[in-house]
Amino acid sequence: MDDLRDRIADDRSSLENKLARLVPGYEGYKELKTRREADRLLREHLVGRLDELRGVLRELVIRLTNDGRLSQLKAVDAVENRLETLTDAFRHADYGYSGKTDPLKVDGMILDRLYEFDATLVEHVAEMETQGRKLAEISTEPEAVKAALLEFDTAMKSFARAARERNQILSGVEL
Repeated sequence: MDDLRDRIADDRSSLENKLARLVPGYEGYKELKTRREADRLLREHLVGRLDELRGVLRELVIRLTNDGRLSQLKAVDAVENRLETLTDAFRHADYGYSGKTDPLKVDGMILDRLYEFDATLVEHVAEMETQGRKLAEISTEPEAVKAALLEFDTAMKSFARAARERNQILSGVEL
C-alpha cells in the first residue's frame, strides 16, 4: 500500500506550497494535518474491509439456515456481534487530532508511530480475511463451522488487541 502521507502531500496546491514558504509555522501545521488525514483514510479503509467480513458471516447464516443447521446460528451470531462491536469501536476511535484545549497533544512523532502501527493492523485484517474466506468455503457440518469460527474469532481477537494498543498510545498510557 502506498504511503498515504506521500499521496496526500503530493496533492497540495501550488497556493499551499507558496504559503508554506512564506508563512512561518505553516509547513509544520500542514504536515500534522496531512498525517492526521492519512491516519483517517487508512482507518476508514480498514473499517470497510471489516464491514465486508460481516457480509461473509451473514452469508454463512443464510447457508446454515438453508441447510437446516439452525443450532449453529447462535455461534455465528455471537461472532458477528463481536465483529460489529469491534468495527464500530475502531470506526469511532480517535483520529490523532488534538486541538488547543485537548489534554494530550498529539505531535508528529506520535502520529508517525500511530501510522506505522495502523499499517500493522492491515496485516491483522488480512488474516481475518483469510479466515473469512475459509468461512465462505466450508461445508455446513457442525465441526467444520465450529473450527472455522474459532479461527476467525482468534484472528479477530488479535486485531482487537492491536486496536486497543493503538488507543493506549493516543490516550497517553503508552508514550
